Amino acid sequence: MPQLDPRQVQDLLNNQSLRQTLSSPETQKILGQLRQKNSAHLQAAAQAAMQGDASGLSHLLQELSRNPDTARAMEELNRKLPK
Repeated sequence: MPQLDPRQVQDLLNNQSLRQTLSSPETQKILGQLRQKNSAHLQAAAQAAMQGDASGLSHLLQELSRNPDTARAMEELNRKLPK
């Protein structure tokens, strides 16, 4: 997975399309599941991602994809994201 520098992360956060995606029902469902899973682990993974290491978030998403409801939300979100 490519590493992001802090400026790239900030550019992503300022992207209007991405901001709309983050507020979508699918994203909110996934985030809710992440919070239930282990909020401390999520926070540590998010901090690492902000510094360019997204492997922790990737691992969390893999775990969540085992839940059928969350997997459906992830698939729907993937369909909505621009390619």
